[in-house]
Amino acid sequence: MVKKGVLLYFKTEGMRVLVVGSGNIGRRKIFKLINGGADVTVVTKGRLDGIESFGAKIEIGDGLEYLSKNIDQFDMVVAATNDPELNSKISKLAMHHRKLVNSVTSSEECNIMFPAILDYKKFQIGVTTGGSDPKLAKRVKEKLSQLIKPEEF
Repeated sequence: MVKKGVLLYFKTEGMRVLVVGSGNIGRRKIFKLINGGADVTVVTKGRLDGIESFGAKIEIGDGLEYLSKNIDQFDMVVAATNDPELNSKISKLAMHHRKLVNSVTSSEECNIMFPAILDYKKFQIGVTTGGSDPKLAKRVKEKLSQLIKPEEF
């Protein structure tokens, strides 16, 4: 069952965000947050491939342990590892501390979602299924991009 919510736009400039994990999905979220002006810290055990050159702070190690010791430093937490059990533990800890939380493996363990976004500079369109079907949101975004051309605005 999808929990009730409302599609919001909020400013991330100056927000302190912890992203645990640096795989493909984590990287997309890292870059979105950096582009949105967030102060991003990434905890990873894996390879970095230049993430730090985009302005993220990097910590190598155990994300759950790092979060446990530093949770008060962050406004938002993104659990983006390839381990659903670890993402669950990270999400639960962050929610317990009333942080904004996104988990890449469970919409039930999120209180925020990243919509699929069409950015036309003058305006943006966000598409979400509330986490129930991110692939559907992406397909709808792609269809909309074919219908709405930036040169029309």
